[in-house]
Amino acid sequence: MKTEIEIAEYRKEIEERLVKSESMDAMKYYQGVLRCLEWVVTGQDV
Repeated sequence: MKTEIEIAEYRKEIEERLVKSESMDAMKYYQGVLRCLEWVVTGQDV
């Protein structure tokens, strides 16, 4: 089980990768990761 701090750090890392990614496929992948993370943490689909 991850703590809230670990989840926040992971989210920040993924957001940085999303900004730095140059290919469209990578952007879609990281957006999907963030959506899944949000759903797992809050139970809400964004």
